[in-house]
Amino acid sequence: MNTKRKKRNFLENESAVLGLPMRLTVSLIIGTIALIAILSTILNPCLFPERMMVSITPQVTTVQGSNPENVSFTVFVNDTDGFPLSGASVIIKGLGGAGSGFSDKNGNVFIRMQVSLENATYEGYLDISVRAPCHVPYEYKDIVKIVKRD
Repeated sequence: MNTKRKKRNFLENESAVLGLPMRLTVSLIIGTIALIAILSTILNPCLFPERMMVSITPQVTTVQGSNPENVSFTVFVNDTDGFPLSGASVIIKGLGGAGSGFSDKNGNVFIRMQVSLENATYEGYLDISVRAPCHVPYEYKDIVKIVKRD
């Protein structure tokens, strides 16, 4: 008789049955929010990334002909206060070539790469991409001009 009474009470207790999905839903929402917070901290450790300043020399380079030629650039990477950023990743690409490097403790990167201008083309441009931890990525198209000398 006690067994029937326990079963009957469990089946008649509607608040326990209705409250269970609500508890699961709340737990799922809280767990999702915690997971998002953990992943955002791991993937982006800086809440407010800073800007950086990038300069490159030379900005105009001359090549002889349409054969691939080696060109060299020096890139300077600084924060907005003028302090050098070390460990910044720099990529220069375009005109059939690409070069990359990391900035040293003085914020300097020396990059050598091959470029080539087609026969009927007398000028072309290179793009730059710079990334550093806790800084907004810097991308600039047509930052360097390559000119063919006759």
